[in-house]
Amino acid sequence: MSRELWGRRWARIVRPSTGREVSEELEFHVEERVRDYVARGMDPEAARAAALARLGDLAGVRRECTELLAGQRRVEARRDWLQVSWLDMKLGLRMLVKYPGLTIMATLSIAFAIWIGAGTFEFVKQAVFPTLPLPDGDRIVGIELRSAATNQFERRILHDFVTWREELETVDDLGAYRALQRNLITGAGLGDPVEVAEISAAAFRVARVRPLLGRVLVAADERADAAAVAVIGHDIWQARFGGDSAIIGREVSLGRARTTIVGVMPAEFAFPVAQSLWVPLRLDPLAHGRGEGPALRVFGRLAEGASLESAEAEVRALVARAARAYPETHEHLYPEVLPHARTIFRVYPNDAAALSSVNLFVLMLIVLICGNIALLMFARAATRENELVVRSALGAGRGRLVAQLFTESLVLGVIGSALGLAAAVAGLRWLLHIVETAIMDGERLPFWMSAELSPVTYAYAILLTLLTAVITGVLPGLKVTGKHMGARLRQATAGGGGFRFGGIWTWVIVSQVAVTVAFPAVAYITRSGMTQLRELDIGVPTEQYVAARIEMDREPVPGLRGDTSEAAFTARYERSLRALELRLEQAPEVRAVTFGERLPLMYHPHRRIEVEGGGAALTPLEVRTFGDPVELGYRVASAHVALDFLSTLGSPVLQGRTFHSGDLAGAAGAVIVNESFVRRVLGGRQPIGQRFRYRAFEERVPRVVADVAQEPWYHIVGVVPDLGMALDDDIKRAGIYHPATPGTAYPANIAVHVRGDAAAFAPTLRAVATAVEPSLRLYGVMPLRDVLDVEVDFYAFWFRLSLMVSGIALALSLAGIYAVMAYTVARRTREIGIRVALGGDARHVVLAIFRRPLIQVSAGIVLGGLILFGLMVAGWGASAKGVAVLSGYALIMLGVCLLACIAPTRRALGVPPTEAMRTEG
Repeated sequence: MSRELWGRRWARIVRPSTGREVSEELEFHVEERVRDYVARGMDPEAARAAALARLGDLAGVRRECTELLAGQRRVEARRDWLQVSWLDMKLGLRMLVKYPGLTIMATLSIAFAIWIGAGTFEFVKQAVFPTLPLPDGDRIVGIELRSAATNQFERRILHDFVTWREELETVDDLGAYRALQRNLITGAGLGDPVEVAEISAAAFRVARVRPLLGRVLVAADERADAAAVAVIGHDIWQARFGGDSAIIGREVSLGRARTTIVGVMPAEFAFPVAQSLWVPLRLDPLAHGRGEGPALRVFGRLAEGASLESAEAEVRALVARAARAYPETHEHLYPEVLPHARTIFRVYPNDAAALSSVNLFVLMLIVLICGNIALLMFARAATRENELVVRSALGAGRGRLVAQLFTESLVLGVIGSALGLAAAVAGLRWLLHIVETAIMDGERLPFWMSAELSPVTYAYAILLTLLTAVITGVLPGLKVTGKHMGARLRQATAGGGGFRFGGIWTWVIVSQVAVTVAFPAVAYITRSGMTQLRELDIGVPTEQYVAARIEMDREPVPGLRGDTSEAAFTARYERSLRALELRLEQAPEVRAVTFGERLPLMYHPHRRIEVEGGGAALTPLEVRTFGDPVELGYRVASAHVALDFLSTLGSPVLQGRTFHSGDLAGAAGAVIVNESFVRRVLGGRQPIGQRFRYRAFEERVPRVVADVAQEPWYHIVGVVPDLGMALDDDIKRAGIYHPATPGTAYPANIAVHVRGDAAAFAPTLRAVATAVEPSLRLYGVMPLRDVLDVEVDFYAFWFRLSLMVSGIALALSLAGIYAVMAYTVARRTREIGIRVALGGDARHVVLAIFRRPLIQVSAGIVLGGLILFGLMVAGWGASAKGVAVLSGYALIMLGVCLLACIAPTRRALGVPPTEAMRTEG
């Protein structure tokens, strides 16, 4: 398409039709001539006929003028839109200084929009399209085998790995690893769990990252008779060894194994996922048959000239050969070759589309924010009507005027974007921290997930900035300069005309007020949940207990060929926990020790139950047309606990009895329930002796209904107070305790009742556990009262975010209403002066001015109230207190929004009538 054609189309966008403009101009001249003839005494019809005759061929004049004006406009369009100069930038900065209130409000709003937009885009990009921050990281791949029969990954691929390493030509430096957790024990004797990668030396050639100190693992380290060595990460080097430069050669213990540190990697290196310590992977294919051995993950770097497709084709040929030779283990296996990060953090197409669609919602939020800013910018541009009219009269085309307004908005957008990008980095770091602590239970995110913004995100932010400038600058500019500026000048000098806010701006204000009313509901509900958690009293002195989750290495003592079965591991785990309990009870500061699958204030798994004879809140199965049947019975929490669990926590038995050793028999089926179970499930009936059985985990029924009859029956032997078995929307959840020996459920949680400061006892607990069994790993060692902090932090994150959005929505609403009122009053100042001068009542004048904003604000309040009602019906806390608080807030919002109308109205009423009558309308 030619540049001239583009110019004509663009001119039609930024200017009214040249034909219409010429027609308006000719009509103006005809009307002026008609008025002149009428003033001389001619009849109006005769005057119009004489005026048209004076012009001659009206159609020919219109056609000729239209062609001349169109040519002139094309020249002006090319000139005007290319004349955005440093002078325009300076004028834009000057306008920002001249209107400080609008500048601050718009800048903060744009900063918030860019923060949310860029931060969300970066997070989604890292989740859906992860890239490794390593040299040529996109060439690092992972190779996996999946079973077509079960759709599960086959990890026991030791023999396949050996074959691939010897024969693959499309992948270089093929290596394997398995992720472990081990206690790192230094000279102080304290064991601290660390993420360990038992990995091939090829990993460091694949990563192409040099060590900070010492050396990396080499092929010789993988021999069975080689000395045990380890490479540590920068974080361990700093935290555990204080950055000691003489660390190379130092011996430490990993669980029961002694090893020597031979290297330190630089900061941020955590390949292959999130490891901070690396030991050599020593494999013995002769010791295992096919389909046996350790679970491995395979990685490598694409050879020069190779692609994912060619590598997968070569691996597929090798797997097909293995399937022919070993059909019993490989018949249904097929390979996948993917970028390494995607083998760790798999996002399937449907999930990727869902995550990516979040950007659309964020974009809608940005457009809404920009629409409100555009309202402010339009009001400001409207107050500069005379300036724009004069500039037009002096020869500035419409494109030139719109370009100036666009430049002013662009300057505002650049400043806001700079603040928003800085906030996006801090916000992303905050979000990743919340994900690790509250969602991943303290585990580390993959090392390629970072708070740094990528170049693609910066480019996305630039596009958002331009979009913001277009919405807040070009659209108001087109609206303001919509009519012929010459006619506007004549109307202004005659005391008429002026811009008017159309219906779209009314809807912007109504929508913003509605959001301002509705969105604080999220903040209120979140705040209520956070307050409920902080004030939760379970009747246990949680500050006197130390809590920790205990895990243990599954491999037997290094160097010994022991039983690696699940039964042998369970027996070793139980022996270790009993030994730990005995050692702790000997400490003078310890009062008692107990174990449980879950502790109070922790998340407990939920199941559906069936009560013999029916329960108060139970309903039969509902069979849906599509999908599995869904159990509608009440959800109950459960936990397996030691026999002394309740007594150690000091929980009284309200009815019945506590557990005894006879309850551990397989067919005993004795359980203890909490008060909420009696009230909400049994409807207050006598609980002792009542029987129930489980129906399904959560909502899904994993087996056919007939199989439910095979579930065992349990009978209630006691009732205890609620001990915080749920921390979501239903803190007072029905709960069940099953008796068990320590170690029955893995991993177990320990609760140590101490006499002194619980926080001060944490190092002692670690030291005793390490001394009892070096392979015991303790996680989340903290006072029991601090278990809530992680959950409270999650609520606090959403509360602060929703509060910030609510504050910005409120500020934008008030600013928009104020801008509309200020402009409306300024435009009607002359009218106000005349009405007051003629004796008009000031109250009637005020009511006339208030009518439109009052309707807009009231409509927004009603719409926001409907949204609030919908949220409450959906189960967001339809309590009487919540309804009262939010209704009161809506009324306060009505008053606050109307307060925004008072200042400009009082200012107009304070103008003396004689002066107001001289004001241009």
